[in-house]
Amino acid sequence: MKLQPRKEPRQARSKAMVDTILDAMARVLVERGYAKTNTNLVAEAAGISVGSLYQYFPNKDALIFALRERHVARMLHLFEEVVATMDASGSLESDFEALIEALVAAHLVEPELNRILEEEFPSFHLPVSNHVRQRFFEAIKGVLTKHRKTITSPDVDVAAFVVQRMLKALVNAVVLIAPPGLNAAHVRSEIVPAVVGYLTAQRSNLIA
Repeated sequence: MKLQPRKEPRQARSKAMVDTILDAMARVLVERGYAKTNTNLVAEAAGISVGSLYQYFPNKDALIFALRERHVARMLHLFEEVVATMDASGSLESDFEALIEALVAAHLVEPELNRILEEEFPSFHLPVSNHVRQRFFEAIKGVLTKHRKTITSPDVDVAAFVVQRMLKALVNAVVLIAPPGLNAAHVRSEIVPAVVGYLTAQRSNLIA
């Protein structure tokens, strides 16, 4: 299955066209679901001919791949921006409060689209995940390095990996699969002590 775009937009006009197509794809996908979505409907929603759409995307799966890629790129940009602007005197708790707020806010921009991309198309995670995971990992590792004297893990790389997986699982749970009636704000406030507790827990030197 061909997932890559036919061509990469380089000029401002082409980039605007691709964004218009992806915005239309997001609307159609949320409204109709995957089975009832097709390139003709997306082209119509974007106000262009299907031939113009095919100049960039060979099929609807390529559109989904590109849509997810844009979505995670936006989340990554917000995450890295928060890391870059952190106060040097900030505590471990305050730094992770800022990171978690940024992640939750990013997930809530288009919650229904995010749910579809996360839950219904897991196979689309793999083509983009290596690069994205590495940049998220480096950002988290940077925060942990800043607080190296506070965290108790002997290996910052291992700690960064664990925290990365914790954040993904917990933030997705809060935003995407929290049961009805559960206050997301209260659950979100519990993520910080969960992460900080792991990072500052007393560890045994014994190997089982």
